[in-house]
Amino acid sequence: MARLFYHKPKFAILDECTSAVTTDMEERFCAKVRAMGTSCITISHRPALVAFHDMVLSLDGEGGWSVHYKRADSPASTESEFIKKRSSETERQSDAMTVQRAFANTKKDRAFSASRSHSSELISASLTEEEDYVSPVFPQLQSVPRILPLRVASMFKILVPTVLDKQGAQLLAVAILVLSRTWISDRIASLNGTTVKYVLEQDKAAFVKLIGISVLQSAASSFVAPSLRHLTALLALGWRIRLTKHLLRNYLRKNAYYKVIHMSRENVDADQRLTQDLEKLTTDLSGLVTGMVKPTVDILWFTWRMKLLTGRRGVAILYAYMLLGLGFLRGVTPDFGDLTSREQQLEGTFRYMHERLRTHAESVAFFGGGAREREMIESRFGALFDHSMLLLKKKWLFGIIDDFITKQLPHNVTWGLSLLYAMEHRGDRAMTSTQGELAHALRFLASVVSQSFLAFGDILELHRKFLELSGGINRIFELEELLDAAQHGDSGSGSSRSKSTVLDSDDIISFYKVDIITPTQKVLARQLTCEIVPGQSLLVTGPNGSGKSSIFRVLRGLWPVVNGRLIKPHQQINSESGCHIFYVPQRPYTCLGTLRDQIIYPLSCDEAEKRVSRLIEEGHESVGPTDILDAHLKTILENVKLLYLLEREGGWDTSQNWEDILSLGEQQRLGMARLFFHKPRFGVLDECTNATSVDVEEHLYRLASDSGITVITSSQRPALIPFHSVELRLIDGEGKWELRKIEQ
Repeated sequence: MARLFYHKPKFAILDECTSAVTTDMEERFCAKVRAMGTSCITISHRPALVAFHDMVLSLDGEGGWSVHYKRADSPASTESEFIKKRSSETERQSDAMTVQRAFANTKKDRAFSASRSHSSELISASLTEEEDYVSPVFPQLQSVPRILPLRVASMFKILVPTVLDKQGAQLLAVAILVLSRTWISDRIASLNGTTVKYVLEQDKAAFVKLIGISVLQSAASSFVAPSLRHLTALLALGWRIRLTKHLLRNYLRKNAYYKVIHMSRENVDADQRLTQDLEKLTTDLSGLVTGMVKPTVDILWFTWRMKLLTGRRGVAILYAYMLLGLGFLRGVTPDFGDLTSREQQLEGTFRYMHERLRTHAESVAFFGGGAREREMIESRFGALFDHSMLLLKKKWLFGIIDDFITKQLPHNVTWGLSLLYAMEHRGDRAMTSTQGELAHALRFLASVVSQSFLAFGDILELHRKFLELSGGINRIFELEELLDAAQHGDSGSGSSRSKSTVLDSDDIISFYKVDIITPTQKVLARQLTCEIVPGQSLLVTGPNGSGKSSIFRVLRGLWPVVNGRLIKPHQQINSESGCHIFYVPQRPYTCLGTLRDQIIYPLSCDEAEKRVSRLIEEGHESVGPTDILDAHLKTILENVKLLYLLEREGGWDTSQNWEDILSLGEQQRLGMARLFFHKPRFGVLDECTNATSVDVEEHLYRLASDSGITVITSSQRPALIPFHSVELRLIDGEGKWELRKIEQ
């Protein structure tokens, strides 16, 4: 609404945008809009808003509509046009007529006379803030970061717990293939020299035999190289599966996914780390392991071969060059670990911007915010582009130096070693056999030195790859450490936690001197004390931002109890024991799946069938469990006035993007359908019906009362007062509260 007042348009379309505020606040908004000279087209279920509009358009959901104009001499409306109803009036049309009748009488006493006729008696209230009162601290979720070697050790315990498991066998197979490839490379290097020898000696028979051996070695090499790539890919896939399962085990347990996102000091892009970052880490790691085995084996093997050709002096020259080159390159290597970690973080931010736009596409389209969204997305992309260009520039400059040290300059060392070998070679240089042996040895020596320097270059490349890999390891295991902290309740202020007690009881919900504090350390309710027993429903009221939903977060265990004592029912929902408490949040949630899944969530279809089967009488045992479940769910849909969804959407097994298909009011009624399916002893309803009409809302609460569900409701609608016995009134969002008994 603040945006509306800022832009001051001639016309404004308000799509149930004030349903979560109090009636008085809503009326003040409408009066302000009218005084501003803005003509409003409002979608609402509140009859009180008719006084601020000149006509009412009523839709019945079946193609029928009517327009009513308000008479100048009366707040009542007069019918201008009405589409005649069919003789067999549908249920949706009947509901529409009910809403029409509510809007036809715009006097406030009709909508709220019942609620305003009730009085309340003060039971208790918050104490005045004492001078010695010290507000407890909300414990932020934080972990103690480990150094990189410990993180690497922890990672390999997850990836390869034992040498005898599947990944251990794959690693062994990789090592065998690497040894085979090194041996084949040595044989090919030897063949290169032998070929020159036989050519000089003009030995045709030996040359033909050599060609046959070369074909066999080429076939073996053709098998080894693709097999090594295949095993490396399998290794990466297996490691990704293990690491993903390990992280998800903690991520989806004890509400850790909520705590990591909402209670961490840092902005944790968990979705990016669990998907793209983890896939890149395992792929790079498998390549690193393979690349680490090969150059190690190559250097050991070809060092031994060089010692046979040039003696210790040649090996010393080779290793002196390697050590000097390694030291120089390490000194000029950029910090690729931090650079890569930053790049992945920027990638996650850029991806999040697109996901956010996809989620709120309709709202952005209504606002016409495409240009603004493009500006924000391009800003994130610009930061990613600039960093990527910086990283590419550093890789390019380092690549020039690396290529010179590891690939170009070694040719001079090769020539020097060849000269050293030729000077020490004994024999008559005029003889063809001697020339052949010398050519064979020099050709073989060149191949050995070349392979040694290639292995040396691979080792230097491993150093750069490990620096890049360390950034990915740090990102993944920062998340893992936060998840461990969420599981074990680690926080920065454990001393305050010792003053709190949380107990389980299926028959009562009790707050005793519990402080409701936000993660930003703001006290919303000071030493809250109240009890809810079966049959005595509680209504939580107060202005926006006063802490109504925060009380439910503490009750559910999303926020910690920093002090005092909380007694609540067990949270578990299963097919055996049912559930004792069920939460219907303020934002409707539709899961991925069928229409059936929307009602039975969070149970699976099999679990729901088991639960319903226990509730069915003996005579229904011949009916299949799915038929029993569907019949039960059909009754629930009929009770919440959504039976038409079965025909409109094509049956129980239809899968849709329900968040886009269903209106906000339909989603809220589906949320209530979940409540009636699970049928808990206590139902926590966090303004979950504010997008429905008053008549439907009263009907839903009447159903809950008839079902024996004791509700704890957060609402701004006075019409719900008759369905509750006690009111918890949050005064100002600064810690003050009152508990009042509602006298019917």
